[in-house]
Amino acid sequence: MKEEKAFLREKFIAFQKEIAALGHSLRQQEDAFQQRESSLCMGIFEILDALENIDESVRAREDEFDKATRRLAKNIRSVHKKLIRLLKANDIVMMEFPDNMAGMESCKVVETEESNSLKDETILSVVKNGYIRKDNGKVLRKAEVITVLNKSGEGVPRPLRETFEDRK
Repeated sequence: MKEEKAFLREKFIAFQKEIAALGHSLRQQEDAFQQRESSLCMGIFEILDALENIDESVRAREDEFDKATRRLAKNIRSVHKKLIRLLKANDIVMMEFPDNMAGMESCKVVETEESNSLKDETILSVVKNGYIRKDNGKVLRKAEVITVLNKSGEGVPRPLRETFEDRK
């Protein structure tokens, strides 16, 4: 009976070790998968940026183009749309800013400008689009934006801005 109990104990310990090793291996594989997925997404985002830059350049001079060049421009736009659809099919969407305000969690400010008629952190333009996972809200790439920053503090006041005297 003691031998059986010792044998079962050893088997139980061996199974626990195997379960721990398999759990560790699974976590490593998940991390590697997420790293590859992130790298792939960043590559796709760079391609989208390049296609958007090409489209901007083409639109500026499109009326000068012949029929073949216009068809090429249309094909480039088609590839861009297909990449966007591919991302959407995988729950990755371009960030939108309905309130037109930059947030630290979703934006990287690359430049600021003064504007006394706008609040600080108002987005003036998006330099590079940001992307987010729709299913869990995870930011995959922050949007690069140009925002308002009023150095004089004379612009429309921010709702959270307060002075020392306001706190008394």
